[in-house]
Amino acid sequence: MLRVDILLASLMLLTLFTGCRLKRPDDVLSPKKMERFLYDYHLAQAISQDLPKEDKYTTSAYIDWAYDKNGITKEQFNTSLIWYTRNPKEFTKIYKRLSNRVDDEYKIANKTLSKIEKKLVTIQSGDSIDMWYLEKNALLNTSVYMNRLTYKILSDTTFHLGDTICLNMSGTFVSTDSDVPQRAYITLSAYYRDSVSTADTMLLSSGPVNLSLVLDDETALYSLSGSVNYLDSTDNRNSILVLSGMELMRYHDNSVADTAKVSLSRSKLSPAEL
Repeated sequence: MLRVDILLASLMLLTLFTGCRLKRPDDVLSPKKMERFLYDYHLAQAISQDLPKEDKYTTSAYIDWAYDKNGITKEQFNTSLIWYTRNPKEFTKIYKRLSNRVDDEYKIANKTLSKIEKKLVTIQSGDSIDMWYLEKNALLNTSVYMNRLTYKILSDTTFHLGDTICLNMSGTFVSTDSDVPQRAYITLSAYYRDSVSTADTMLLSSGPVNLSLVLDDETALYSLSGSVNYLDSTDNRNSILVLSGMELMRYHDNSVADTAKVSLSRSKLSPAEL
């Protein structure tokens, strides 16, 4: 009789545990698959950001490698990203393991991307063009290799005096710790021969980001560049910044209105800073 009681008690505990377990939809990647993909994704993203300027056009090939290696599509990843963002406890568990692994293996795993086939990415001409060449979505956290996203586009004949440049995205902070600060510094800069014009903002809560500037210098444009920096000095590996819908628009029509609240500054540069 005692054995029956023990068996019934065990079954009740098992039923209770199963009932409390978070139900994950079938089309959402498992935590292990999500972690494996995010490791390769962040690795590819970090390497592509550090490419020399003449090789920037290969960026999409690095990201495609991460999808191909893990056998998933962008649609599967986006669906999973939405679900994990809505379930921060599950998401932060993945990122805590992931960021520790990245710290330990980054330099060694960097070599595994040496055989990626290069793919050409061109910037089109037209009155209204999205010049963003990185992935539309990005994930940042406080690991030294995962807390910064940078971009740079060299000038060409498609840029005109008076063009309006707009950087748009949405930022979502995901954390299970209310004490973790929500801060990200975002910039958009136009570099000229001896000066730079910068629009910047501080993202302090989840929401849209819109930065814009007008190419109004009499000297020819040298490049456009900027960054997103996730600022968290606590190095809390349970915090994540999800960036989505990223675009860098160029409008030849300078009547495009700037609806964003930004800080616009102008400063002189030495040739070495370009």
